[in-house]
Amino acid sequence: MSEGSNLINIDFTMAIQIINFLILVYIFWKVFAKKIEKVIEERKHLALSEMEIVEKEKEKLEEQKTASEKLKKESKRRANEILIKAERQADERKEQIISTAMTNRERMMMKAEADIEKMRQNAKFELQKEVGEMALELAEKIIKENIKDKEDEIIDNFIDEIGD
Repeated sequence: MSEGSNLINIDFTMAIQIINFLILVYIFWKVFAKKIEKVIEERKHLALSEMEIVEKEKEKLEEQKTASEKLKKESKRRANEILIKAERQADERKEQIISTAMTNRERMMMKAEADIEKMRQNAKFELQKEVGEMALELAEKIIKENIKDKEDEIIDNFIDEIGD
């Protein structure tokens, strides 16, 4: 035999091994194919059901996320409304306090002006009274001096007339 024929030379034992392998594959196929197919189908269904569960959970998570964002926006809106309402109430309260203070200030000013006017009138009255009393005292003094001067003069005149 030549060298080229050695390469193609198939041994009889090798052919029997190939036939044995094919028979084993056939027997394996006949005996275990349905069981393996059943297990593969079960695994496939299990994987598909788990994927469906995962998809459903993912959808629920998305819904919860959307609901959470909506709730967050609603909370922000309400917080802003509360702040605006509080600012408005604070402004109204401030205006009310200012108005009350202005009214009280005006009332106090009017009372102070009335008190000042009353005190001015009292002071004027007291001053007139004192001026009147002083004028009266001055008039008395002048009259007394005039009378004393006149009295001395009358007495002198009387003495002069008597002496004459």
